[in-house]
Amino acid sequence: MRIGCPEQRASLYLERIVGLTGAKRVCGHTYFLKAGGKRFLLDDSAVRLISPSGGKSTCFSIPTNPFLPRQEVIASALLQLKSNPKLFKKWRKRPGYVFRANGKIFRKD
Repeated sequence: MRIGCPEQRASLYLERIVGLTGAKRVCGHTYFLKAGGKRFLLDDSAVRLISPSGGKSTCFSIPTNPFLPRQEVIASALLQLKSNPKLFKKWRKRPGYVFRANGKIFRKD
């Protein structure tokens, strides 16, 4: 089977990443991930940290490129959070900044 469309390639990529990270599809394009004792809900626009006690939860918006398929955005966030769940704390402290996979950050303008 030949896959030519970027959306198709991104969907296959997301399926592989979901399998690697142990994430579960909850609804539509929303995924649940347990990493580092924390629970996250992710979609193509935000990452939400869910409090186990039902108390405080928080959300981080994911800046994206309009030409990047939503599946790639979700897969990237899943990989980053699975490999380093403490990233969310950094993301929350630096609103308006974009974090790259190599750990560098830059201001989105």
